[in-house]
Amino acid sequence: MEETSSHRRIDGFDALIDEIRVKLLPALVAKWGIEVGSDLCSDVEEYAWEHRAKVTRMENPLGYLYRVAQSKSRSHVRWMKRTTFPSRFPDIVHEDPALHDMLQMLAVLTDDQRVCVMLVHAFGWTYAEVAELLGVTRVVVVVGATGIPVTAFDAGESPSPFTALMLTE
Repeated sequence: MEETSSHRRIDGFDALIDEIRVKLLPALVAKWGIEVGSDLCSDVEEYAWEHRAKVTRMENPLGYLYRVAQSKSRSHVRWMKRTTFPSRFPDIVHEDPALHDMLQMLAVLTDDQRVCVMLVHAFGWTYAEVAELLGVTRVVVVVGATGIPVTAFDAGESPSPFTALMLTE
């Protein structure tokens, strides 16, 4: 029988750790910055090891572990007063105007918008993959990654060809 779910099983704990490092780490860094995101990835790997029997049987272990990272982020951000995504950048960045402008644009996005933009445009994830990880619909990811207003979907109007292309990815 063919599997109809978009989730794919991860076979074994080593494969799970590989998935965490390849897929979850970029999401954590995009949302919480390199320092906190990297620490959260380590925390998630530790959690996954402690609960490996449960986690490796899940249909969407990365989505679950993303939520674990959200819970663990609170202590990193609240008590340690650590910044997540900087609003100011080192002087070296100012030498490259394009890089400076890109970082400034990323800095003004909400955390969730930045995750969508980074995973889709920088890491080449599909909207469906991002939606699965974040536990949201693909429309939410399209809105976060492209800036297409959600009212365009609610108005009952037929979408523009560009919007239709984004939704059928």
